[in-house]
Amino acid sequence: MTLTQCDSTYSQIEKKIRHLTASASQSALSSSDIEQYVNTFYSQDFAYGIKIDQMRSVYTFFTQPYIDRYPLDVNYNQGVRAPVYVEGIQGSFSKDRQQFYAVWPRFPTKFQQGSTSLSGIITAISQPTNPTQITSIAHNLITGAVIVISNVVGMTQLNGNTYTITVIDDDTFSLDGVNNAAYGAYISGGTWVSNSQSYSFTIPGPFLSKEVVIGGVDQNNNPISLNDDGNGNIIYMLTNPVVSNPLQNINPAIPGMYNRNTLNPGLIQPTVIGTVNYVSGLIDFLLPIGVSLQIGTLFTIWVSQYQTGRPYSLLFWNNEFTIRPVPKLIHKVEVEVFLTPVQFMKTTDLPILNQWAQYIAYGAACEILRDRQDIEGVQNLTEGFMRQEGLVLERQAVEELFTPNPTIFNSQTPAVGGVNGIGYFW
Repeated sequence: MTLTQCDSTYSQIEKKIRHLTASASQSALSSSDIEQYVNTFYSQDFAYGIKIDQMRSVYTFFTQPYIDRYPLDVNYNQGVRAPVYVEGIQGSFSKDRQQFYAVWPRFPTKFQQGSTSLSGIITAISQPTNPTQITSIAHNLITGAVIVISNVVGMTQLNGNTYTITVIDDDTFSLDGVNNAAYGAYISGGTWVSNSQSYSFTIPGPFLSKEVVIGGVDQNNNPISLNDDGNGNIIYMLTNPVVSNPLQNINPAIPGMYNRNTLNPGLIQPTVIGTVNYVSGLIDFLLPIGVSLQIGTLFTIWVSQYQTGRPYSLLFWNNEFTIRPVPKLIHKVEVEVFLTPVQFMKTTDLPILNQWAQYIAYGAACEILRDRQDIEGVQNLTEGFMRQEGLVLERQAVEELFTPNPTIFNSQTPAVGGVNGIGYFW
């Protein structure tokens, strides 16, 4: 007679859960609900509550030229730790920004518009070759808006006439100092030119992303602050907002109350007005309509330059790796992580270790009873749950037998040709 064999598949886990929760039928507890409870416990509760060798792995990524930041999927990879290897050679690993940047300080270099330290020329264009056109029926304007162009309220028509305009509604303008004929000419297809200012200059590259800062003062004596977003874009926000102009964004009146990294506290997103090339150093941007430099004011630019090299130092912080030196070539980087187990996809799937099947069943069953507010049922399962958890941990304890923690007084690698690592030769 053939005996029934041990079964650790998902089907057996579900069967065990139905026994533990006294839910024999689909009406009492559907299979889809059990699937969700099992996968939640396996990929979240289990993975985050217990760390054992079977969940350890090596995370590998490849550097790209001139890129120093590499994000990590922390939902799948957790518990990042040393050692780190670059092309098989061990490097240094840190989770402390202070420690890392003490070794790799970020010293910005100051450049200024018109200075000889710039390899390019900053050029202001008052009349762009591609003028801004408002030709739709609604004109894309907001009721009550005042169009501000280069410190002059108004816009310049192609025939050279200047008008002061205030938007009354989507289709009506209040014109100051001109007759209705000008308005008629506008709505019949006239094109209006915006006096935005564009800038293009080159700073000796390469330099670090998220380290480009550009500052100046606009025509209303408000500070202009620009910075890159780390992805090659120049973003803009006005410190003292002109709410009536829909093309300008809102920034808190109190300096320091806006976090450009997280964009909280949920204000309007900064506007992308240009690009930056971190390798060549080319920076191009166009100030929003109605914003221009105050006469005689120069932009000040701060960038953190660097020398490329073979990387050997890694920082893990804020769910991303930062590597130094910044690579110029492609390098293979390896670091240790604890993996989150892949969820069950089929009824024939097995956990990483077959022995985990009963532990998963007890854990999921306890969560089901908690959701039912059956605290007495949870207490009845606690003994079995703790016994199974002890068996899971016992395997890890066996793995670590006779393996003392390495210290400066206790090396796990004995010296070649020596005795007990001391180094005496016979």
